Amino acid sequence: MMNVVRVWFVCAVAILFMSGCGQSNTPEQSGASQTLEEWRFAVLSPGMAVIIRDLGYEDLIVAKHDYDLVLSDQVPSAGSELGFDLETLIQTNPTHVFFQTTSTTRSAEFLRAAEDYGWIIFERPLNTLDHIASTMDDLHFLLNGVPQREKRQYDMNEVFASALPSVVLAESWTDLGPIADKIGRVLVLGSLDPIGAMGPGSYHYELIERIGANPAIESGSMWIEMDYEDLITLNPDAIILIAPRQPSEADRFAAPIELSQEQIEERFGPLMDLPISAMQTNRLAIIEHPLGLLPSGSLGEVADQIREQFKSWND
Repeated sequence: MMNVVRVWFVCAVAILFMSGCGQSNTPEQSGASQTLEEWRFAVLSPGMAVIIRDLGYEDLIVAKHDYDLVLSDQVPSAGSELGFDLETLIQTNPTHVFFQTTSTTRSAEFLRAAEDYGWIIFERPLNTLDHIASTMDDLHFLLNGVPQREKRQYDMNEVFASALPSVVLAESWTDLGPIADKIGRVLVLGSLDPIGAMGPGSYHYELIERIGANPAIESGSMWIEMDYEDLITLNPDAIILIAPRQPSEADRFAAPIELSQEQIEERFGPLMDLPISAMQTNRLAIIEHPLGLLPSGSLGEVADQIREQFKSWND
């Protein structure tokens, strides 16, 4: 883990000192001279909005993604990958614009506006667990700085003694060993109608592997639609449904809502009648974390819930 963290740290420092990690401009490159208190963020990624909020800098956000789940209604929306609202961005006057790397290219109009108004672009992929963890560290260093003894001389002992977001997150992903092995083949679903499974390459699939369990699906795409016959043929030993409920402010502090066996069976409905190992042993779980599908630190909490579920199935 320490070697991985050191690699992430090199990328984080690049944000601040022009090493070229990723596709971010830095304050030096853009000529920005504002202090942290003067920074204004347009966060056009729901996942990054959660990370920035959890790091304690929600008050710097002046514009958000159309499908944001956590920011105040008072923060204006500035579009999505389908199209960004340049008028709103210009009116909110951000110093930084945050993107999640996607296949969508930025329009020529946006690029001209970014140059004209001196927006600092911070763009990172959030497709894997390692992407999420490294982006959390990058944002941590961007917002909190790097411990230094003198100018441009980093106090590495202090850096690695601190609880970096990636280190905290990784604690939720540690291998459960025999506890996970005994569960058998685990299927993670994202919907029941139609039946949609999280396949290889998805971060929920990765979570199951990191925790030490065996995914029921061995090949295929990140999202796989299935019918009853497919499910019977796959015959998973356990099924976890990720079904986020509507988020609320209380969810930042409240314990997970525990569903009774009767409630779980009711949600699975006609699937309960299928001749499947998971149904016969009642190894069924529903994770209702409101941010359970977002690529952010919330996946650590999702992993914690899955780990507790695995332990309960071993009791």
